Amino acid sequence: MKILIFISTSLNLLVFILVCVLTIKNGGFTYWRQKIFSLNIFSKKANIFDIYNPPYYIHKTSQFELLPIKLNTIIFLGDSITDEGEWTELLQNFNIQNRGISGDTTERILRRLDVIIKNHPKQIFLMVGINDLHMLNKSVEATLLGYKQILMQFQEKLPNTEVFIQSVLPVNNNIYIYWTDNQKVIDLNGKLQDLATQYKYKYIDIYSHLLDTQEQLSAEYTSDGLHLNGKAYLIWKQIIASYC
Repeated sequence: MKILIFISTSLNLLVFILVCVLTIKNGGFTYWRQKIFSLNIFSKKANIFDIYNPPYYIHKTSQFELLPIKLNTIIFLGDSITDEGEWTELLQNFNIQNRGISGDTTERILRRLDVIIKNHPKQIFLMVGINDLHMLNKSVEATLLGYKQILMQFQEKLPNTEVFIQSVLPVNNNIYIYWTDNQKVIDLNGKLQDLATQYKYKYIDIYSHLLDTQEQLSAEYTSDGLHLNGKAYLIWKQIIASYC
């Protein structure tokens, strides 16, 4: 009996160690979350929550496709951080269209660019990438490839549109420890500056204006460590107001 208990305990300990090693080696709990979603252990109804094509994305894109084309607008394009901004009121400009979608990635924006291009906007303010790094656990290089594809479309199909590449914002891992590493954000922003130069677009640094003394997104500007409160949007607005 004691031998069986010893063997059982040893096996459980071995499994625990293997799980810890895999978790650390593959980037934390995001690895297991992706593994769980990749297994068909939920009912088929749960498939509607596909992170690549979730209901919110489907609903918002279908709305954008049906709205009338309005030429010469200023488009804010990005993920939830853009989506949550009341840009028309912040910048007191009724010519602004908010085309942010919560959870968006470079890949998902690329899939819906046709609707953006049809409007032939005067300006595009682009911010995307944090979900590539965090939600999809992409490398900086892979995220950058998505950016390049977006910018190539802009350059080819919107030669007269003024494009602003806004920096990806920092996160605060003291508030929520599972956000991405800020070093990856820094590395991506450095590459985005190079891309802006390459494509002759303007790069706008928002990142450094929202940092605390620990080089993280200041708790003064967020409640969850990723998304922004009103004070942060006012700072963002001040930075870009002269470009609109």
